[in-house]
Amino acid sequence: MRKALLLICSILITSILPVMADDISVISFKLLDTDLTANTRGTQKLDQNGEKAALIKIVTPERGFLFNGGSLGIVGTEEKAGEIWLYVPPRAQKLTITHEVFGVLRDYYYPISVQGGRTYEMLLDIGTGRYVTITTSRAKSDVTIDGEYVGKAPIYNRYMNYGRHAIVAQNGIYEGQDTVVVSVNDSKETKMINVKMQDMSSHFGEVIINAENDADIWFNDHQVGTGTWSTQLREGSYTVETRKDDCDPVKTTFIVHPQQKNTITAAPPIPHTGRLNIYTRPRNAKAVLNGNTPIDVAELQTLPVGTYQLAFSHKGYVDTDREFTITHNETTTDTVSLARVKYIKPMAFYFGGGYTIRSLGGATALAGVILRNFDLQASYTFGLSKSDNVRWYSTDGNDTYLSSVSYKRSTFAAKLGYQISLTERLGITPQVGYEYERLSGTVEDGTNLYGDGASASCLSVGAKFLWAPIKHLYIFANPAYSIEMSKDENFKKIADNSDIKPGGFMVSLGVSLLF
Repeated sequence: MRKALLLICSILITSILPVMADDISVISFKLLDTDLTANTRGTQKLDQNGEKAALIKIVTPERGFLFNGGSLGIVGTEEKAGEIWLYVPPRAQKLTITHEVFGVLRDYYYPISVQGGRTYEMLLDIGTGRYVTITTSRAKSDVTIDGEYVGKAPIYNRYMNYGRHAIVAQNGIYEGQDTVVVSVNDSKETKMINVKMQDMSSHFGEVIINAENDADIWFNDHQVGTGTWSTQLREGSYTVETRKDDCDPVKTTFIVHPQQKNTITAAPPIPHTGRLNIYTRPRNAKAVLNGNTPIDVAELQTLPVGTYQLAFSHKGYVDTDREFTITHNETTTDTVSLARVKYIKPMAFYFGGGYTIRSLGGATALAGVILRNFDLQASYTFGLSKSDNVRWYSTDGNDTYLSSVSYKRSTFAAKLGYQISLTERLGITPQVGYEYERLSGTVEDGTNLYGDGASASCLSVGAKFLWAPIKHLYIFANPAYSIEMSKDENFKKIADNSDIKPGGFMVSLGVSLLF
């Protein structure tokens, strides 16, 4: 019933206003001496002759006017807040203003000369009220007319329709109010109203508003703080709103008690969210969000909008990092495939050690590099096992006994192979290479050391079997057969008088670390 009554009243007021209204009239027209709008780059306009136009700032509460400048015409119009900017040619003399509701002002002659590049002000009366200027006893007080906030005092040339209007002013703990009656019988000159302010501190309370996450705090459609806001408010009920980028604003209503400290925690804005739908291969891969928060990507995740770093891991697979951007009310979908760990590495540098089992075997140190599965390896075997004693005799034909000497064999080898992966952790590397053997002797009986430093060269053919129990570690078995290619005279004599022969079958066992 109440809504219907309001609708009827609105229709009646709309119908009556044109009847009550006087014709359109001009209250005042004056030059704004200090206003350079018409002569400033960006706001000035030129007429058809290239001359600077004059600018008339028409103060009016309505829109929808049509303007006719006679034979000189109109340069242009722009609608601004509370006024219309009308550009006219210099030396313009008259203006006709028409409106479909408020009538016509025909052939209004400007009371002063209109010059190009100058700015003028026109107060236009539409015939339904009067212009009012409102001041307050305390400067820059907030002014409300009939419940509508209109700005800080002074309020110049506010058009108010005929009738009674309530004016309320507030400036901190100071308040004032007045009632203005605008009548048809009032002078058409601008009506002056001054609102007296009173100290109302006994009705005010100290207010502190806190908002989480440094949210912006808005009050009466103005931002008043970020994270916190301190003020004084009159007793009563108020509402603040918290806002933040990529969030929905949230309102909080609170009560202010006078002469008290009122601390309020405002509800934080609700973050915009989106969804993250990730399929991983293997499916049960683990995921960590931004380095410290485990999440279950097997489930659809709802996250605040933004960019996130996810680290994926699974035993036997290479860890993978990915970046995802979540957008409001949308689902980001992707598939993350983890590569299996390459235990048998096609590219690596390695070094290791072990023991070589052979006639006169010993400890072996090795190092190498793998490039696209080609394995270049160097090794050195330190002889540890002694040979049986080799007896040396004179060569002058008397076969006189000279010394008895035992030997150890040290071997340098360079081998080239090609690494083949048999399974995830098993590999084999067929090898060919060169070996250089050197014998070092120890006198066991007698005084002379014979055959020390004897050497031989061999061609090596074999294979290195690999097992990788963990990443970066090989356990290897390297059987090989060395074929003699040459030996020096001492090695020949030793070989002729003992069971020490160049080359032969051997097996190296050990471990190597890969980088």
